[in-house]
Amino acid sequence: RDSLQRVGWEATRTPGSGDQGADVIAEQSGLKIVVQCKSYESPVGNKAVQEIAAAKAFYGADHAIVVTNQTFTKSAKSLAAATSVILIHHDEIPLLMEKILEHLE
Repeated sequence: RDSLQRVGWEATRTPGSGDQGADVIAEQSGLKIVVQCKSYESPVGNKAVQEIAAAKAFYGADHAIVVTNQTFTKSAKSLAAATSVILIHHDEIPLLMEKILEHLE
């Protein structure tokens, strides 16, 4: 949440229980996003993508993002492409709006 706020997003943490897979809900420039944050020691897999795709529908968000300190498995990348989920490394948070715009192209 703090990283998103530093780059201009109005971000709030979800309550945790019953969040439908979203850790943060954020808004900027009329866009609403749901974000799942994963701090892992190995690549992030399909489950995170499935959960954030569900959270996007649940919260009526425009975009769903999984942020991690790691990489993503090949199957997670394939599922993300099929479900329009944006996958980024936490170092890319300052570029999030650019990533969203690229995703729309």
